Amino acid sequence: MLDQLKCLIEYQMIENKKNLLVRGYEETPRRLAEIERELEHIEGEYQSKKAEYDNAWTMHKALETSIGDLERKIARSKSRMADVKTNKEYQAILKEIEDTKKEIASREDSALDIMENIEALKRELEELGKEVEARRKTFDEDRKRLLSESEQLKEKLDELEILQQKVREKIKPDLLKRSDFLFKRQAGIAVAAVENGVCQVCHLNIPPQKFIELQRDDSIIQCPHCHRFLYWPGHQEYCLTEEDLRSL
Repeated sequence: MLDQLKCLIEYQMIENKKNLLVRGYEETPRRLAEIERELEHIEGEYQSKKAEYDNAWTMHKALETSIGDLERKIARSKSRMADVKTNKEYQAILKEIEDTKKEIASREDSALDIMENIEALKRELEELGKEVEARRKTFDEDRKRLLSESEQLKEKLDELEILQQKVREKIKPDLLKRSDFLFKRQAGIAVAAVENGVCQVCHLNIPPQKFIELQRDDSIIQCPHCHRFLYWPGHQEYCLTEEDLRSL
């Protein structure tokens, strides 16, 4: 019975290690998606700022074009002054020129404000560009690291699968069938230690007589509450280590 129970404990230890590795392995896609979202966020900020910068330049060029049109309008107005025949017409042209000059001055002020904004946006773009490049570099490094770690986890899982199969072959068919049932029904835990008369998985007391039988190691006992296979860590033979597993 000692050998069979030890095999069940070994099987459970391997299963525990596998579950830990699986969680790490399944975490990789989430972590990759997270760092990708962070990169996309900063790239989105850069593109948004770039659009703002480009739009400011478009507005500035439009103002410059309109100022040029107004300056040509003044030139045409001045050329008409030689043909006027009345003082009223002359004064009207002067007012038109004055109003156009005011409009030019207003648009030049706007163009100046936009140019100052363009300079500020340019500095922000340069800083954001540096941050985007740094984030891309970090993303590439993190991605390579996570994929490498994921591959290593997969290799370890494959090794544990092989190791677990070797242990399965040592377990008697009836015990193996019962343990497989428990693994499925009891959240992947088919074997539990008992300390101070308490099952360390369901945390309920087992009958004193059961605990005495467990200490004698005369038979394989199941918890009367959760039905998992029980063992007493007080038996030195059941104190398995990582080295013990690797030597199987």
